[in-house]
Amino acid sequence: MKKLSPIENVVRVIFPLTMIRDGELLPAAFKLREMTEGPEKYISIFRQYAESFNADVTSFDNGRNLPCCIMNVGEVDAIRLMIRGNRVNYRVEAIPTPTYLSHGGIFLTIGDIPIEGNGLSAFTALNIGEESAFHMVAIRRRLMEIAKKRITTLPLLVSYNTSSSPQLPNSSTPQLLNSSNL
Repeated sequence: MKKLSPIENVVRVIFPLTMIRDGELLPAAFKLREMTEGPEKYISIFRQYAESFNADVTSFDNGRNLPCCIMNVGEVDAIRLMIRGNRVNYRVEAIPTPTYLSHGGIFLTIGDIPIEGNGLSAFTALNIGEESAFHMVAIRRRLMEIAKKRITTLPLLVSYNTSSSPQLPNSSTPQLLNSSNL
């Protein structure tokens, strides 16, 4: 895994669609889940300027036009949140998989303790386990505040020019979603 540059953008696919209500992104879009194979360890994203991004997002969920949000890594890294005297850290890393080479993740820690799944184990280690659900919403809300600025739909294709940085086609301002075009 490799920490991403603060100038990179990442894309979070919003699925299922219940993570958007009345055109507004909900904190649930950044929820870590408890899976049968264990708790999720990071929030999945795609690296927008990775060479495989176009192929990855067009193959994701059979190329359906799913809502997604674009976040700048520097903005995510700059989030400051303290919970009961412990700093919550947000770290964006590249995690290529055989299926999605542009895959990455947003890892969360409180102090030095990884936050996984519903966060209960991390908050229990700090003797505030009974407050974990409340704190997890606050953690997700910080990501939502950044992400809600740039909501669009997949496939969000990036054009590449070898003499310059990748650029969004047509405009650097994606079309915002509302409930009529979901």
